Amino acid sequence: MNGIETFMGYSLVALFAALFSYFFFDIQIAQYFHTHSFAFFKIITHLGNAVPYLLFGLGIYLLYRKKDPLFAKKGVFLIFAIILSGIVTTLLKITIGRPRPKIYFHDHLYNPQFFQFKAAYWSMPSGHTTTIFAAMVALGFIYPKFRYFFWIVAILVGLSRVVLTQHFLSDVIVGALIGTLCAIWLHKRMFHAS
Repeated sequence: MNGIETFMGYSLVALFAALFSYFFFDIQIAQYFHTHSFAFFKIITHLGNAVPYLLFGLGIYLLYRKKDPLFAKKGVFLIFAIILSGIVTTLLKITIGRPRPKIYFHDHLYNPQFFQFKAAYWSMPSGHTTTIFAAMVALGFIYPKFRYFFWIVAILVGLSRVVLTQHFLSDVIVGALIGTLCAIWLHKRMFHAS
């Protein structure tokens, strides 16, 4: 199996997991966390905010643009990975129009409503999850020794969105996939283009 086949295999597994969760687990998991609170996740969820990573990427670029242009390019890569994944996610949120858990609990709307411009219908995919996976995968390329730590952070932030009932599990799986794919694709384009 080459790299592309492995990559596609993992992507298909993630999509299947998201579909399976959508049909069999999302509502039950959301109902559980709707009545249970975990303070830790209220803190860690803020790591899904894009601004610190964008500023960090800008800092890398500004600090290294003259003394190490290749490393400076990695700062640009981090910024672009977050922006690209954010654009893809926003377009999908509007197109799919999936109600957030709070809408499900209030109005019992669960299925996509399509082409919605209200944030209450932007559950799929999770933006925080997309951001954290794009950022952490990108940082894993920049600082490979800490790759596993970055993955743990990404997973915890993704889980926080489910625990805090901001998203269903399938939203988080799709967000993780988008963030990961965008970062890997962009890294290949920026550093391995033939």
